[in-house]
Amino acid sequence: MADEATRHVRTRAKKACIPCNRRRIRCNVLQMQPCQNCVAMNAHCEVGVSRRGKYPRHKAARQRTPASDVSPSSLHDDGASIASPVQSFKDHQSVPIPAHPAGVVQTVFLGESSPLTCMIDEGRRSPDRGYTHALQKTRLHYPIPARLETTARDESIHAYKLKTEENLQRDGAFSYPPIDTQKTLLEAYFTWFHPCFLILDRASVYKSYTDGSISPLLLQSMLFIGVSLCTDTAFASTEFPVRYSAKFLFYSRAKAIYDADWETNKVIKLQSMFMLSFWRGGPSEERDTRFWLGIGISLAQKRGMHMMSKLSFTSPAEEKLWKRIWWALYIRDQQSSAALGLPPRIRDEDCDVAMLEPEDIQEDEAVDDRIFGVQTVEHVYYPVEMAKLARILRAIVSNQYLPNQSTSAPSRATLHQQLQSWESNLPSTMKLDNKSTPGAIFLVGLLHMTYNNLYILLYRSLFLQPPSTPHEDNGHIALEAATKSTRIIEDMLSYNLVQHGPTHLITHAFSTLCIHTINCCRTTGTSRKLAEHRARLCLLGLQELQKSWDLENWVLDLFFRCLDDGTARNLRLQDASAEVGQENADEENVMPDVRTGQDGSVDVHNVTGDLAAPQDWYGLFNFTDDYTDVLASSQPDALNLQNLEFLYRFL
Repeated sequence: MADEATRHVRTRAKKACIPCNRRRIRCNVLQMQPCQNCVAMNAHCEVGVSRRGKYPRHKAARQRTPASDVSPSSLHDDGASIASPVQSFKDHQSVPIPAHPAGVVQTVFLGESSPLTCMIDEGRRSPDRGYTHALQKTRLHYPIPARLETTARDESIHAYKLKTEENLQRDGAFSYPPIDTQKTLLEAYFTWFHPCFLILDRASVYKSYTDGSISPLLLQSMLFIGVSLCTDTAFASTEFPVRYSAKFLFYSRAKAIYDADWETNKVIKLQSMFMLSFWRGGPSEERDTRFWLGIGISLAQKRGMHMMSKLSFTSPAEEKLWKRIWWALYIRDQQSSAALGLPPRIRDEDCDVAMLEPEDIQEDEAVDDRIFGVQTVEHVYYPVEMAKLARILRAIVSNQYLPNQSTSAPSRATLHQQLQSWESNLPSTMKLDNKSTPGAIFLVGLLHMTYNNLYILLYRSLFLQPPSTPHEDNGHIALEAATKSTRIIEDMLSYNLVQHGPTHLITHAFSTLCIHTINCCRTTGTSRKLAEHRARLCLLGLQELQKSWDLENWVLDLFFRCLDDGTARNLRLQDASAEVGQENADEENVMPDVRTGQDGSVDVHNVTGDLAAPQDWYGLFNFTDDYTDVLASSQPDALNLQNLEFLYRFL
């Protein structure tokens, strides 16, 4: 007979309201009335009287070990402590098996077109309740009925979880660097990434990290971002020899945890997928930015984030977090789609989400910790203004670059007016002259680089027309916007800030580079020298971004293949070619020694494989006909090895 201490008493809800009792679902009426299910269904929450009467009941303890009731300590040997991410994994034996929090009702989102929606609506308007009781907001979240709990099912799930945990442990997915390295990387995350994409609640992450309950998937994803954006000095203090190796290590661990379906919290999954979308693999790698971003968007839509105005939330904090996550996905989706010339996953006509407001960004609880940082006024306004620009970006792409443009699309003049209106309504703290702190210069610079890039997209087609072709005079607006962006790059370079920029800064710098290069080919004398100087500044900015995001060589290779040899030589970075060339040679000699496959296994990964097939590069970057008219040279010149050698000297 099992020892009395090992026996578990079967727990169940003491009471359930009448609607939940009829549907046989878990009810939290003792914590709140109306219960969460009745709030979701807009049902009358009423607690009935037990037919068996009220008297003390004494139930015998019954041995039972369901997967959902397993405590973290039950997975450890005697004397073993709960796994803490602030320790190296070698110091502990296991990590807690994730489970759904007690009392949390699992729901599924079904949209307006679902047949179930009309049936539920009709039921709410039944004669005994009256048609005047119609909902103000259509209910689209449906509770998932609790599955019957059987001993065989619980034992099978528990055994599977233990086997999965064992495999992940063996592959090192739950391993972490020393505490000092963790703090260094987390500080970089909250300094450079968190202000741009507020997908986490700073206070909640701080608490979960300090008490050791943080999700391994979330922590590995944060470390991946942190090691990408930390300064060179900070990275030198870690035990990693090469930045790319460290990035690939944390990325592989997070990917292994995701592939094993270990994490059960959907919001944590979504946050982690967003971070993993910043992995920059080769052009033939399937799990690239669009892959992870697509998974995150699909998961968010399945949760109903795109119809947030029709949902009810358990707390204002949850609503704010969902709103920030959705707009981060929207911004990222529009930016990556425009950069690659691909259709976005999120369409405005499918969404009903209010625009971000400063109240959605402001933190209710401050964290007094140097590693996790503090919120500034720039942190509040930056994501709000970026969301507005993302909306305009979507309109510009729809107006200028769709194969079948809608007749209702706004005109170029209307979009220009929207951009001017955005700038005129900009808060004073986000004006370009705000240089109070390096952090302010960083965020304000990123914001205005995005703003100028919209002008480039809006007027690029006019600017790219050959000088001999009659066209509107507004093409110069693209050149003026590129010139303003170059000044911002120069300011950020002087403060060593470019390296810490998000990936869309690569797109903006490259777009600016293209405009200056075209202008260089068209002008002579002093104007040509200025264009060359500005193009070199863009290349220098891309060189800095290469430290963090592994700038894809094949894109710039295509760019230089479109140039004649003389222009390529004029754009050469004389002062940086030798140093950067040596740095790349060192990185090629030190390859990541791990790679996590779909089965969770780890093997060696050769990162140079994608660069060995240049014939596959051409279909992956959308050069328009206008570009080839201006830049393209003859095929032999375009494939001149001198251009390629020059490219890899500075990249």
